[in-house]
Amino acid sequence: MILFGHPAGNPNSHQAALAHFESGHLEAFCVPWMPSKRATHWLERLGTKLPMASRLTRRHFAPLDGAPKIQGRLGEWHRLFTRALGRGDERLSYEANDWMMRTMTDACRRPSVTAVHAYEDCSLWQFEEAKRLGKACIYDMPIGYYPAWQQTHKALAQRYSDWLPAGEAVSSPYVRPEQKRQELALADLALVASSFVEKTVHEYFPDKKVARAAYGVDLDFWHPGEERPLQGPLRFIYAGQLSIRKGTPLLLQAWEKAGLRDAALDLVGQWHLADSKKVLPSGVTWHPPCSPKTLREYYRAADVFVFPSFFEGFGLVLLEAMACGMPAIASEATAAPDIMTEACGQVVPIGDMDTVVESLRWFAAHRDEIGVMRQAAREAAQRSTWKNYRRAVVEATAPYA
Repeated sequence: MILFGHPAGNPNSHQAALAHFESGHLEAFCVPWMPSKRATHWLERLGTKLPMASRLTRRHFAPLDGAPKIQGRLGEWHRLFTRALGRGDERLSYEANDWMMRTMTDACRRPSVTAVHAYEDCSLWQFEEAKRLGKACIYDMPIGYYPAWQQTHKALAQRYSDWLPAGEAVSSPYVRPEQKRQELALADLALVASSFVEKTVHEYFPDKKVARAAYGVDLDFWHPGEERPLQGPLRFIYAGQLSIRKGTPLLLQAWEKAGLRDAALDLVGQWHLADSKKVLPSGVTWHPPCSPKTLREYYRAADVFVFPSFFEGFGLVLLEAMACGMPAIASEATAAPDIMTEACGQVVPIGDMDTVVESLRWFAAHRDEIGVMRQAAREAAQRSTWKNYRRAVVEATAPYA
């Protein structure tokens, strides 16, 4: 039986827990708090007055209502209340990580547990205990291995020094690089979301056993709107944090260099760059973070998704945009090489601004091909389902259950 845990409970962790539950391999899902159906009802009623309440409803996942869980509600409620008062910082996330490690360390001593499945920054203690007891360790990696990011970040901080917000170049006092190294070293299996993550693992641990389980998308929610003619400015869109890691400076520089006529670029997400860079090039509009429903409408009004990230794990926004019928320009640091074909977009080398410029110009010059590419993008997304993700998780972890 597999003991599984996540310090917040996000869509991919819900699906991984469901994979173990459906297969009959789930000992328990350790999560600080998963609201019940009744709690979700009250959160929805509070949502109009308290935005955080609306966001918390996403923690409920009905297919896991009957799954065995280990929760730490009081501690999580305290952290949520602290954040609501504006007193929260990164420290609170690491408190949740430590709760996760303590809880899973105790639970992994259960005789029925044969393996523990956990995530970066919240795996070390239970992995050490599992090893002592002769049980397997499954390490879930939703993003590339941290030392690889350290190298990338150092280069980006030099390349885009004037784009960094105050304090960005300083390492976080809460990051635990040695813990990350020990966690991966102890893992019997690294479960990764993309070939890019797999590459970063094997760069440092060439012999590490790795299994790939690509994320899925909710095709019922993320789908195209009514068919519309390609008229007016050609609309490109990016969604996600606006930061150097996500390639925002590169995208804006490429946009200026491309010099497109009759085209627009929408940036949707949290601004995490120097305030001085908020004066955007002509044709570019920044929109703050929004609800999934609003983001879906932005997608439906756009023509091409652009995702030039320098370092990812998967990039669910790419799959969501494709599910809404958008061809894409995406870097090799995303899931693009795994899920895209030439029929639905262009995969560009990491950090290659000239190739991004060429891709922007290509779409501007081939507007008549976008209609066919829309269908190809949707079809590619339809092959990336959460059901397929769960199947991959079960196949990879069944030998340890």
